[in-house]
Amino acid sequence: MAWIFLLVAGLCEMVFVVMMKLSEGFKKLKFSLLTVLFMIASFFLLSLSLKTIPIGTGYAIWTGIGAVGSVVMGMILFKEKKSVLKLLFIAMIVAGVIGLKLTSGA
Repeated sequence: MAWIFLLVAGLCEMVFVVMMKLSEGFKKLKFSLLTVLFMIASFFLLSLSLKTIPIGTGYAIWTGIGAVGSVVMGMILFKEKKSVLKLLFIAMIVAGVIGLKLTSGA
């Protein structure tokens, strides 16, 4: 169950970053509230996952999911620049996350 909590926590992190962008510096109330809601959910679920998963592994995977998801969502939703190098580095983060999962004792 801890790995599911960690996955959902990472997805919530990705969503709260997108909501933060849409809040335009916390000037739009709806998106500001959604930012805070997803931020709380993300931290709460991360804390549950860290009861079982080693802290270094859990934190790295959580930030990896959030980072990769945010970059991909930026490219899709906000038409941010795509490049071969950017995609290569995203793949490296994904490989690191997979490696951490495979070598985790939890």
